[in-house]
Amino acid sequence: MKWIKRLLALIAILLLLVVIVAIYLVATFDANDYKERIEAEVRDATGRELTLEGPIGLTFFPNLGLRLEEVRFGNAEGFGDDPFAELDVVDVSVAVMPLLRRELDVRHIEGDGVRLNLARDEDGRTNWDDLTERAEEARDEAVGANNGEERTATESRLAMERIGIAGVTLTNTRVNWDDRMTGLQATLDPFRLEVGRFRPGVETPLEMEAVVNAEGGDLPEPVEFAMDLEGLLNVDLLSNRYSIRRLNATFGVEGAGLPRPIGVSLETDVALEVADQASMRFERVTVGLGDMRLTGFAELTGLDAAEDLAVRSELRSNTFSLPSLMEDLGLEPPKTSDPDALKRVALDLSANGSLTSLELSPFLVTIDDTRLVGDARLDTSGERPLFDFNLSGNEFNLDRYLPPEVERARTEGAPANGERDDDDDDDIAIELPVELLRGIDVRGEMALERLNALGMVMRNIQLEIRANEGDWRIDPLEAQAYEGQLTSRLRVDVREDTPRYELAADLGELDIGALLEDMQGDEARLMGIGDLELDIATRGNTVNALRSALNGSGSMAFSDGAVRGINVAQVIRRAEARLRGERLEEDEPNQTDFSDLTATFDIRDGVVHNDDLEANSPLLRIRGEGQADLTDDTLDYLLNTTLVDTIEGQGGRPLDDLRGIRLPIRITGTFGDPSFRLDLEDILRERFEDDARERLREEGDRLRDSLMQRLDGGRSDDADDETEESGERDLRRELERGLRERLR
Repeated sequence: MKWIKRLLALIAILLLLVVIVAIYLVATFDANDYKERIEAEVRDATGRELTLEGPIGLTFFPNLGLRLEEVRFGNAEGFGDDPFAELDVVDVSVAVMPLLRRELDVRHIEGDGVRLNLARDEDGRTNWDDLTERAEEARDEAVGANNGEERTATESRLAMERIGIAGVTLTNTRVNWDDRMTGLQATLDPFRLEVGRFRPGVETPLEMEAVVNAEGGDLPEPVEFAMDLEGLLNVDLLSNRYSIRRLNATFGVEGAGLPRPIGVSLETDVALEVADQASMRFERVTVGLGDMRLTGFAELTGLDAAEDLAVRSELRSNTFSLPSLMEDLGLEPPKTSDPDALKRVALDLSANGSLTSLELSPFLVTIDDTRLVGDARLDTSGERPLFDFNLSGNEFNLDRYLPPEVERARTEGAPANGERDDDDDDDIAIELPVELLRGIDVRGEMALERLNALGMVMRNIQLEIRANEGDWRIDPLEAQAYEGQLTSRLRVDVREDTPRYELAADLGELDIGALLEDMQGDEARLMGIGDLELDIATRGNTVNALRSALNGSGSMAFSDGAVRGINVAQVIRRAEARLRGERLEEDEPNQTDFSDLTATFDIRDGVVHNDDLEANSPLLRIRGEGQADLTDDTLDYLLNTTLVDTIEGQGGRPLDDLRGIRLPIRITGTFGDPSFRLDLEDILRERFEDDARERLREEGDRLRDSLMQRLDGGRSDDADDETEESGERDLRRELERGLRERLR
């Protein structure tokens, strides 16, 4: 047993000698003495200059460590004198004992003040292409030196599985990107990365902060993008799966034409799988933008090539306020008649397709009290996004979303005193979201149970919408309205600075009174059942401009109705009573009933012209002509009225003397305060004078006949002439007395 003890003692002595030698080497070895050699080796290997300005620190046991300070690595030829990389401090250490087991246990990697200058020249060559080429050459030489055998991908991943890193810290990092090929310049500064203890297949904490500033290239304005995220990183090299669980990130964008900075929050579990086809999946997604929240999941496949990229997603939003969201984005919310409009919006959709063509099926959107469901498609491959849809809904109140001045012009109408304040409408602009209307193309069909538009209420609506470059058309729009059927088309064209509007409508068998009351928000002037055709166009940015530029034509035919605001029979009675010096007690409705009414009209520059109005009733025949100026609400209209039956005057006295007479009633003034004038005295004087002249001619003829008979009885010629002249004088005096009495 002594030889065993002697052997162990010898081994102990040898180990002691090794330790003494190692301590001596560590104590006496100075890596700084090899700076020039290291720089030369790097220059030979890469063709670039390496400058080690700071001290080099080495440790050998228990960790093999390297610390470098103030290091500069030269740029590629043709990319200027700025260094490719600089670092203030880098510190790397590796445990020695695991290396003996062919395991890599990196104790920690720290980098501070790392600066990279990346660039691409006009020909598309980058300033790291040469480094990549030399690395591939070195790899090929290493493989050749290993008897031509190359590790398989699985062997490489198994080797990587034996890597462990206690942590990675990068601070004060800056990366510059100069793309001379496109003109884009970008800077990543500051950049901070913190990774906890890392081992493949095991979750490790991750924190990162970064700010990117970019300008030039295709960017219309400089942009700043900020990112701050944290989560649990898992790198599974065996299955080629990389994930971040419980990712919590915030993103901010400023510039790029945005009115104000935009902030977005993201919470999700994200996984990237690199197999035959790379894919990324976002589970339990929550995206926040202002007070809007989107939840659901999203999946991207075919990440290897942009043309193969496919999207599948299901997202649902909370109920949010669209005006508030637009304000958060720095956009001006549209002004609406209802201040509470667009404040209850929600989305629920499933998306399939590519980033440039998304099929939204099913598509569900809730806007206030409106619920629309169906299919839709968003295509962003063209010059403008195209939104294609086929939707059905319960109801939609368009009036809530019109500009306030349009609603005021519709409901307030003319002032009650008939006087218009020039400041009321002339300077009130109709503010349309022009950029939004020009920036998207639309093609779709929609069915609604109920639609409120310009005060009108329609049911069972079918419509088609087309929009191209700001030219919006609804053609056709079919609906049931006011006991009748509506067929119409609408157009809003904002391609030019001054918007243009067009409306064509054909309403059959409708209740015109109910329609006008809803449109005007007041008592209708016209009542009846019949047909109305309208084809009008206008343009302008203000209410008054729309009135002045209104042009078009129309026709109407109604039966069993009334015209409110004028009682033709009452106007005649009033004129007859005034002629007699009497006062008429007015207790009848201020309206004129008719059995049928027809008219056509045309509109030129805001003035409505009509010359063929016909209205009939059992008592009256009315023919009308004239005009109405919509720009200043004035009227100039003539009603030619004829009595066809007995109409009683004061005290029930029949006005038989007026039967058959054309009674012209002149209507002037304003819509709010019209005036009616009938000059009955002149009419009666003309009537009775004509009647008296006719009777005078009849009496003269009778007298001549009598004289001729006497002449035939044998009297002399002189006596006959004298008798005839005397008789005519007597007859004339008698007729004049009768005429004066009749006129009184």
